[in-house]
Amino acid sequence: MPLTISDAVIWQETGEGISLYHTETGDFHTLNDTGSKIWMLVASDGERDPIVAKLSDEFARNNAAIGRLIHLDVMEFLGSMIERGLIEEHLP
Repeated sequence: MPLTISDAVIWQETGEGISLYHTETGDFHTLNDTGSKIWMLVASDGERDPIVAKLSDEFARNNAAIGRLIHLDVMEFLGSMIERGLIEEHLP
């Protein structure tokens, strides 16, 4: 299912990562390097599988165990962002 950044989120890249402000809840978040990479991939790709594939190519380097860990971590991060209303998942 396609992913998009919520229209209620204002975000920008900073020296510490990506800063997020949810205009409906008033919540602020700052993403670390890994979260920022995932966020940027959501902004550009909007699909779970390509996000996992790009991060696995960059970090796992054909190591299946690390690839599985990346998959789990990305799914957990995306689930958390969806739950908080920062990222939206749409039916195709």
